[in-house]
Amino acid sequence: MKKPTLTYKNQYRLLMAGLIIFILVAYRMTISKTITLYHQKNDLVVRSSEIQDAPQRIAELKSSIGDFESLISGNPNDTTETRNKIMSYTSRFCNDNNLVLSGFLPPVDVDRGSFILETNILEIEGGFSKILQLVQKLEKEWKPGKVVSVRFFTKEDLKTKTLKLYAHVYIQKVKTRT
Repeated sequence: MKKPTLTYKNQYRLLMAGLIIFILVAYRMTISKTITLYHQKNDLVVRSSEIQDAPQRIAELKSSIGDFESLISGNPNDTTETRNKIMSYTSRFCNDNNLVLSGFLPPVDVDRGSFILETNILEIEGGFSKILQLVQKLEKEWKPGKVVSVRFFTKEDLKTKTLKLYAHVYIQKVKTRT
C-alpha cells in the first residue's frame, strides 16, 4: 500500500497552522508576562517619583496648616475685633489712596461643623488699579483673614450722571466652635 503524500498546498497550510499555534503558545508563555512586567515597572517608576516628592509635599501641607492656624490666631471668636481691624486697615489705605469705603456689610456666618466661617464684605469705590492694590495688600501683606473673592461692578451716580466703579471684597475668617 502506498503512503498518502501531501501536496505542496496542503504542506503549506499545515506549516501555517503549526506556525500560528506556535506563535500563540509562545505569546501565552513569554510575551504576555513580559508586557505585564513592563507595565508593573512603569507603575513603580511613577510611585518612586511620588515618593521623592514627598518631603516637598509635606512642607507644602505644613505651610497650608500654618496659614490655616494664622487665620485662627488672636481671638478667633471675637467678631468685633476682626471687623475693627479690617475697618481700620481698609479705611487707612482708602484715605491714603483716594478710595472710598462706601460700605461694610454685616458679617455672614456659615456653620461648617467643627468651625464657623465668618465672611466680612467691604464695598469700595474708586479706581481699578487702586482697588487691586488694596486687595493685594489684604492678601499678601496683612492677614485679617483670607480674601476669597472680589466682585467689580459699576453704578450710575445720579447727581453727576457718570458711572463709578465699585468692588465687593469678601474676607473670610475661621472661628472655632465654643
